[in-house]
Amino acid sequence: MLERLLQVEAPPVRILVAESDQIAGYAALTTDYSLWSGARYGHLDCLFVAKEYRGRGVGQILFLKVREEAHSAGCVRLEWQTPDWNRQATEFYRRNGAEYLSKTRFVLQLDAG
Repeated sequence: MLERLLQVEAPPVRILVAESDQIAGYAALTTDYSLWSGARYGHLDCLFVAKEYRGRGVGQILFLKVREEAHSAGCVRLEWQTPDWNRQATEFYRRNGAEYLSKTRFVLQLDAG
């Protein structure tokens, strides 16, 4: 399904992959437009680093590349979320200059059909 998605003329997601002898990590970036701010923004949908590659700079490189991609796409900001319990991720993002915004997240499941 992902392969098909990435083969369309204008894929709705950009996938960045870090690899060594295997996949070390990946990040997914989508873009959207905010009526609230009147500007395009990037959404870091996922940033994952395999356990054996954590602490080696892989996450840092992926995060910087996502920032570059979002900027190149005309985004004025980058947004993402991480679970409250993921302290390691929270500290990583703060070290990278991210500001914490308190929000309540809602999810409404819709029928696929």
